[in-house]
Amino acid sequence: MITRAVIALSVLLSTTAFAQGLDPMRNVSGTTANPGPSLWVPSSPGGWTFFHGFDAHVTYLSQTGPEEQENEVFSTNWLGAGVHRNIGDRAFILARGRVSLETTTIQEDGYPQFFQYVPGELDPTDRMRASDLFGEAAVQIGFRPTQTTLISLYGALVGQPALGAAPAQLRQSGIDFAEAPFAYDIQETYADSTSVVTAGFATSWIALEASAFHDAATTGDHTDLATGDIDSHSARVTLMSPNAMIQVSRGELGEDFAQRTVTSASFTYNASMIAATALWTRREYEEDAFASETAYGLELALRGSRNTFMVRAEHVDRPSGFPFPNLPVGLTVEPATHFTGGYLFDFIAGGRYRAGVGVNIDYRTQTRDLEEIYGHKPQGIYTFVRFRTGA
Repeated sequence: MITRAVIALSVLLSTTAFAQGLDPMRNVSGTTANPGPSLWVPSSPGGWTFFHGFDAHVTYLSQTGPEEQENEVFSTNWLGAGVHRNIGDRAFILARGRVSLETTTIQEDGYPQFFQYVPGELDPTDRMRASDLFGEAAVQIGFRPTQTTLISLYGALVGQPALGAAPAQLRQSGIDFAEAPFAYDIQETYADSTSVVTAGFATSWIALEASAFHDAATTGDHTDLATGDIDSHSARVTLMSPNAMIQVSRGELGEDFAQRTVTSASFTYNASMIAATALWTRREYEEDAFASETAYGLELALRGSRNTFMVRAEHVDRPSGFPFPNLPVGLTVEPATHFTGGYLFDFIAGGRYRAGVGVNIDYRTQTRDLEEIYGHKPQGIYTFVRFRTGA
């Protein structure tokens, strides 16, 4: 239930700008949107608008600390496209898809990332899994009863339900990083759910959504769709202004892993020179053999015409015994803190496309007890070339 304090805050953040609150073209994952202006101009009545976007990092990673240094080249990437059409003055239809070639540009066991933990993988530590080949295949229809309200229905073979913020690789504060968040396993595993159905109602300042879906995660080469019966549901409230969003959501996830509840809250801000996201997520396990896990995260990107400075700070719960995968999971969790700082210079910055070179440097705390395995200061340096659409 929305409290008076949240209502008061939403009034401070909200405006009556119809295009900001109701524009489906801002949706970047499922019905999850980035605040800010549209990426694409909606079609005129009766016409079709085609849109596309892509992002690709080609990265050379050097991980130091252990006796044997690890060096690897890999690419994180995605390509999305879709069509949009207005139907009369009040309705629209939007079809969108997204794929990733990481199944061929990243090794099957993932790319190196010290202390990463991905449930369901054969070797869940020190590697980050590739993105699924199919990230979204969806259709959304909408009807505007008035100039400031929208009723919509979203259906996806694969896509994100109304749960959590946009994935890091699609939100403006995270798109420039060469690596996934340290808290991926808590914050983002549900972003590629299947059999997703989402119904929503929105005004220019608030959106109410509910989803039913199948929660599952692919393994191996991540080229298959993890289809199955609808076994999960979620609900989300989003407060919106032209440049900021607050979302609060909760989902009951299915049975492919231990039955669990996910609660998420986030604040996202986008402007011409700054993008920021503060994100909190908690997973609560139904089985007594598991403890709840919580992740706190903050992302910040400061942008000039060609220069971008970025930082990500995370505090993440890890299973008892981590990072030794052969030890049983106990009743407690171990916290871990992770920092990433980076810089990107775009040598192509005009027109519709951008290209640049950059570096991300990792730093982790609470590693002294692991010095015999990981060395004095385990560190990852990600040097990359990045290509993306300019929008």
